Amino acid sequence: MHLASGAPIVVLAVLLTGCSPFTVRTREDPDAHLAARRTFAWLPPELAAPADQRTQDRAVSKRLREQVERLLVAKGYRPAAADQPVDFFMNWRITATPTVSWQVEQGHLGWGTGWWSGWPGGAELYADSYDSGTLFLAAMDPGERTIVWLGVAEARLLPQLSLDRRLQRVDAAVEHIMRGFPVR
Repeated sequence: MHLASGAPIVVLAVLLTGCSPFTVRTREDPDAHLAARRTFAWLPPELAAPADQRTQDRAVSKRLREQVERLLVAKGYRPAAADQPVDFFMNWRITATPTVSWQVEQGHLGWGTGWWSGWPGGAELYADSYDSGTLFLAAMDPGERTIVWLGVAEARLLPQLSLDRRLQRVDAAVEHIMRGFPVR
């Protein structure tokens, strides 16, 4: 699948991370007129890519769906009834990516603790390795089978968090992303 503008797509995903801040981006196809649509449903699993709508934690999956639905209803959309046509599908994906953050501390003229910090102009280099989580949420046109809106939130994963705290982060990530979803 691809964005209606032709850009390659990474079909939705979800981000599970520790504390804020989230880096959030959204993109909408202006020709899709999403705000004029009324009903939504979740993309049927048989139409989803293998990694879509899957996580090892059912509580996270359930919470994510509930949050998205709640926020869509608050924006004026409604879930499609079983016998009703769907104006757009929602889909999601969660990914985790190993990340390295580099920090440079400039050396001092005196002796330092780092390898090169004792030399004038020297610097100490620190690497911080961690997993970065990304949550993708997408609205898809059911007829065209294209993504008409994509929201992405990224943050550092904090696997040591309790289930309650992880669910709070899911709520916060979804809320940050959905701020960019058009109001009906």
